[in-house]
Amino acid sequence: MTFLFARLRAGLLRPLVFASLLGLACGAAPVMPVAQAQAQTAAVSYAASRIVVRGDLGGDVGARANKIRAMAAAGQSVAIQGTCYSACTMYLGLPGSCVNSKSRLGFHRPSYFGLSLSPAKFEFWSQVIAAHYPPPLRRWYLREGRYSASLLMVTGAQLIDLGVPECS
Repeated sequence: MTFLFARLRAGLLRPLVFASLLGLACGAAPVMPVAQAQAQTAAVSYAASRIVVRGDLGGDVGARANKIRAMAAAGQSVAIQGTCYSACTMYLGLPGSCVNSKSRLGFHRPSYFGLSLSPAKFEFWSQVIAAHYPPPLRRWYLREGRYSASLLMVTGAQLIDLGVPECS
């Protein structure tokens, strides 16, 4: 498992390959359906080196972690200007990311399409998610946010109070 996590952090696994390998290592892994991936892509508008997020419902954590790694390598940043749920919140750890004070972000426990994970998978995916948050948000998520089955809504203003940069 440590090997897989290191490869994910290094951005060396493609999302579906990672999901397949993780499935072999510890059971089923989340895989985002193509239609959901297309809808997610449509909710993001691309500008020079800043991506503006206005309505992202989340998706596969492994795929999002790899995407964020590639974005960081390309020097891209994210401005969260609207709703951002689940795996979308991982953009907060991308260098240069920012949030609008009126944005609404939703946090919840890691799951497999809403189903509970084994304790080992729950801990693994919680750590993957938390690794993408600034320290104060990471502490809150690991202490509280990762245990909620429903979305815990947090405003951009609350995140700014936790040290997330505000979009100018």
